[in-house]
Amino acid sequence: MNIGFIGFGEAAYNIAAGLKSEGFSEILAYDKYLDASSRGELIRKRADEIGVKMLPSLQELVEGCGMIFSAVSADMAIELARQAKPFLRPDKIYVDMNATSPMTKEEVDTIIAADAKFVDCAIMGPVPPYKHKVPMLVSGKGAVEFSKEMTPYGMKISVMDGPAGGASASKMFRSIFMKGFVMLILEMIVAARRYGIEDDVLASVEKTLTNGPFYEVINGLVSRGVIHSERREHEMDEVLATLEALDLDSIMSRATKEKLRWCTGLGLREYFKGTPPGDFHEIFKPLEQKR
Repeated sequence: MNIGFIGFGEAAYNIAAGLKSEGFSEILAYDKYLDASSRGELIRKRADEIGVKMLPSLQELVEGCGMIFSAVSADMAIELARQAKPFLRPDKIYVDMNATSPMTKEEVDTIIAADAKFVDCAIMGPVPPYKHKVPMLVSGKGAVEFSKEMTPYGMKISVMDGPAGGASASKMFRSIFMKGFVMLILEMIVAARRYGIEDDVLASVEKTLTNGPFYEVINGLVSRGVIHSERREHEMDEVLATLEALDLDSIMSRATKEKLRWCTGLGLREYFKGTPPGDFHEIFKPLEQKR
């Protein structure tokens, strides 16, 4: 099955380069910025470098490929799906690998579903270091076939059972932790540096996070956290006072205090009678009741 990319930016270029190394003889691409003086030069250079054939129109790209990757900016995903729709056929696979909300992927699926097999593809890591082997999480009606077609070429694809939107939802919710965690660490070590104890603080955090299997550690942290949120909210007042006295940024710490206040307002301590639940899944029932 020949493949084509709508949009030939960094992600498409690196994935295409990796697939070329696996033996794909012809990869096609279309980019509306090909003739733009600033972007076009880089697009042509990258395409020539790895032997990707640039096409002059979206119609030629979609009609000429059995598998189409949409690799554009998030705000263009829906409009490009509408533009591609007239040229699709039921035997084609349309892979939306854009970093969008799950709702956007669901809308693209609605547009594409009657004309081709749709794949909600969430890129779960940086593309340049891994190229086509970057971990991908996929869902939607075309997910299984996409995995069967591309796994033999070295792509690292995990299929999530369920409709389009699921894979992108997983990526979005994962980002809450991955992006937030990094910024929490940054706020912590910058503050600790004032006392020259950043390595000591990191070592203490490491002991907590590695004190058992990951799932068990998280279960314990969350289950106890919802019970003791009010006390910890007051403790964060001391943290904020410390950061203020040091004239340091406290955005993440202030957000933590607000989240603890939100948690206290749910009344989970009273619901569980002051005893942490054995499984964090138990907190979802009172959360739903509160909603």
